[in-house]
Amino acid sequence: MPPIDPVEPILIRRAQQGEAEALSELYQRHTPAIFRYFFFRVNDQALAEDLTGEVFMHMLEALPRYIERGVPFAAWLFRIAHARLVDHHRRAAHRPTESLAETHPDHAPSPEDQAHSLAEARRLKRAIALLTEEQQTVIQLRFVEGYSLEETARMMEKTTGAIKAMQHRALNRLARQLDK
Repeated sequence: MPPIDPVEPILIRRAQQGEAEALSELYQRHTPAIFRYFFFRVNDQALAEDLTGEVFMHMLEALPRYIERGVPFAAWLFRIAHARLVDHHRRAAHRPTESLAETHPDHAPSPEDQAHSLAEARRLKRAIALLTEEQQTVIQLRFVEGYSLEETARMMEKTTGAIKAMQHRALNRLARQLDK
């Protein structure tokens, strides 16, 4: 990922003044990463889309109060996303549901390599779910989103050394889980 985009602060100021084009540009720039953040954690496309929408609705409400503090705008959005995810889990705990896919499995035959890939993906997802929330975020920002150590550190408001250590522990834990 390139360094912080110098155009983004200008877009933010324009969006704070209510310029629809600037709001749209911010939305276009950040929606894919926020969607992946949710999809990676809830594994449900419709739910990930809904939660992504909630983040950007909150962004619209809170943008007039946003103050640039030397961290990427995306970090602010990821903090909103994390709060929405916590809210979702709290709501879900009060009303347990069962996925339709689990109650009505698709019996259509699939090629062997697709089945193997799906099994590996599930295995990896289970292993990632055993990581702490911070470790999951580091893995996502570094390896899914492609942010550098420095960018990840700024976004998570930690030192580069802390991110290196967290990444190292997360990868070691993943390796141990996948070796089982």
